[in-house]
Amino acid sequence: AVLKQGPDEDDTAQIWLYEGLLGEGWQISEHKPGVEWFMPLADGVIFLARHPERQENQQRKDRFGTFVHFEQENSTSALYYVGLPELRDYQFQQRTTTEEQAKELVRPQIEVSKLLPEILSIRDVVVSPADDTLYLNCWKRDDLVSYRDTSSYQIRLHPRAALAEHIARESAKQAAKADADDSTPDDSPSPADAAYMGEITRLQLPRGASVAAVAPNGAALLISHQGRDERMYTHFDLWQIDVEPALAAGSPADVLAAMRNISSSLDRVFMDQYWTERGIFASYVDGCCIRIAQLGTEQVTPLDLQGIFPAAGFHANQAGQIALIGTNADTLPEAYLATPAADETQWQVRQLSNFGSSAKNWDWGTVETIRWTSTDGTEIEGVLRKPGNFDPTKRYPLVFVVHGGPMWYSAAYLLTSYERNYYPAVQMVHQDVLVLSPNYRGSVGRGQAFAELNVNNLGIGDLWDIESAINYLAEQGYVDPDNVGCMGWSQGGYISAFAGLHSTRFRAVSVGAGVSDWYTYHISNDVPHFTNDYLSGSPFRSRDLYIKTAPMSNIANAKTPTLIQHGSDDKRVPLSNALELYRGLREMDVPAELFVFPGMGHPITKPRENHAVLHQNLTWFSHYLLGTELELG
Repeated sequence: AVLKQGPDEDDTAQIWLYEGLLGEGWQISEHKPGVEWFMPLADGVIFLARHPERQENQQRKDRFGTFVHFEQENSTSALYYVGLPELRDYQFQQRTTTEEQAKELVRPQIEVSKLLPEILSIRDVVVSPADDTLYLNCWKRDDLVSYRDTSSYQIRLHPRAALAEHIARESAKQAAKADADDSTPDDSPSPADAAYMGEITRLQLPRGASVAAVAPNGAALLISHQGRDERMYTHFDLWQIDVEPALAAGSPADVLAAMRNISSSLDRVFMDQYWTERGIFASYVDGCCIRIAQLGTEQVTPLDLQGIFPAAGFHANQAGQIALIGTNADTLPEAYLATPAADETQWQVRQLSNFGSSAKNWDWGTVETIRWTSTDGTEIEGVLRKPGNFDPTKRYPLVFVVHGGPMWYSAAYLLTSYERNYYPAVQMVHQDVLVLSPNYRGSVGRGQAFAELNVNNLGIGDLWDIESAINYLAEQGYVDPDNVGCMGWSQGGYISAFAGLHSTRFRAVSVGAGVSDWYTYHISNDVPHFTNDYLSGSPFRSRDLYIKTAPMSNIANAKTPTLIQHGSDDKRVPLSNALELYRGLREMDVPAELFVFPGMGHPITKPRENHAVLHQNLTWFSHYLLGTELELG
């Protein structure tokens, strides 16, 4: 089964089932707002989508027009279940009855989220392998400011009985409506009691915690929880708890007392988790790559996948086989299947695809991990891309590609999403420019202490890490320290802006969706917790750190030519940041160009627009680092 969108722009994603992987497929859902996520469950499908009536809010529109109660609107998320045997029967009856009779048929689909005690934003659904139980992780509202206001629920669903009862109730309702004449008052009952669908129990998890996975027998849960505090830079650990005490606990303290931290021995940020018959598997960033480990109650054991690393996520089935898009510094991303050997100490890794064969003769340059010492003595590592014909006696121009986050990383992979969608690293090395992607302080993959080295030191410490890299590479004898550029997106865009305005060591910079001023960012973005945590408080109480760490605080001394790229609908780093930076640079007579991408949010998500971002950066740095001219766009 897949989510598939029709050819028209207004078509929404629906669930299609391809039995035997052949044929035209069977459309399972007909949900007007579209389907966001689905999972097989008990001879049917559970799916997450927007609630049509709550999304449309027609009654309010008819009375008051259109408005948004900022950060106070009820969620529009809803969870549905459709039974496949019942759907086949329903569609057969549709085809074999008259048009009028077909209108009276009841679609075998129930809204499971009616079991919730109130309207909540359903963020994640974990299906128990026992096939009759769901775990819902919810926020109070859809807005990101609610991400710490969490609640989790267990739902024991009765799919067959619930569908039969739903169809009977809706049929009776339609019959009663048909028998009533126009003069009969509308005494329709309030929304039907949803208890017939199943039982719901709230789990008293600690604030911010969520259910990550369920044991194959359904008797235990894997919980993701920040044990130390709930600041944005604090790592989430993985904890284990049996279902019975989790359900019986009367308070978060009781739940926490019954939880066991099974990941504390590995000081890393965990990403995807699966609980299989062979145990718990989880991925995490380790330095400049992603690894997968098996977690036991006593130890965490990294898997040896024969030099192949996940490009992003992975999937593990109940047998413990692992599917992933794998890559490394020498190979392009391909599909792989990893199967444990009989003794479970070795893994057999089989390549399933060979898409890279069409580019086997391309020159991607070389990719390696390097390390250097920053201004304050901290060791920093990064990924250096060199031309294939690199000459160590030659001094090359250097350009930085700085990752976002800050809790993310640059990968030592031959080709990443940054090179495909934003920054022309491969094209630059073809022009004899070295490209360094630093894992600056605050990046993941180096432990908790490293992740918080940028707290109250944003921009400043980042610049230490970047300028010290220039010094290090210049000392190696193959970088021209007077011919350096810097580009990055999101937090990388902020760091590029800070470098351009607070340093004289850059010929040019490129700021993609970057923060220009932390106060501007704080008052206009969708996650103000970021600055509260990283700058230790609100700017309405003290702005000292906000000013000290802002690119714009040194606008009076600006000299570095700056390319600015931004999505018009960016809520994470609103467009006002780009406009402020652009206006300030132009006022100071500094060369600056601003490109706004209509309809784009924080990422750029369309191929032609991605091409434009790549081309604009290539043109900008070709001009300022190499003196060659291309059409800017």
